[in-house]
Amino acid sequence: MARPHKERRIQQLPPVTSYKPVGVPMREIDEVILTFEEMEAIRLVDAEQLDMGEAAESMAVSRPTLHRIVNKARQKIATAMWQGKAVTIAGGTFRIEHQNHDKLRSFSCLECDYRWSVPHGTGQRGRDMNCPQCGAQSVQRDS
Repeated sequence: MARPHKERRIQQLPPVTSYKPVGVPMREIDEVILTFEEMEAIRLVDAEQLDMGEAAESMAVSRPTLHRIVNKARQKIATAMWQGKAVTIAGGTFRIEHQNHDKLRSFSCLECDYRWSVPHGTGQRGRDMNCPQCGAQSVQRDS
């Protein structure tokens, strides 16, 4: 039996959590699920261009673990693009650690009791959010 995954540390939730090929309705295509920690690893390594050591430290994982996360994410993205599948960012085992702790809004999911924080000024309203853990739309603001 495999050990449970440790929580990965991410700095922020992505502003968009769903991508699909143009001109194809969502109900007609398969989807690939990219976890929030896979998206964070891709953001740090590919978009922010941090080296593996800095990115691993940011996520509180080892370099080999980060390498596996990045490779798995890249494989999922390449498969989705090549086969015309939608990409949905959801789930995973993570905690959000913001740099601006004093300017956070806290939310909780009424379905799974997951709690998370989002910085003020992200453009996301509570009623427009889905739970990053289970995807439910029943979210309430705590503070």
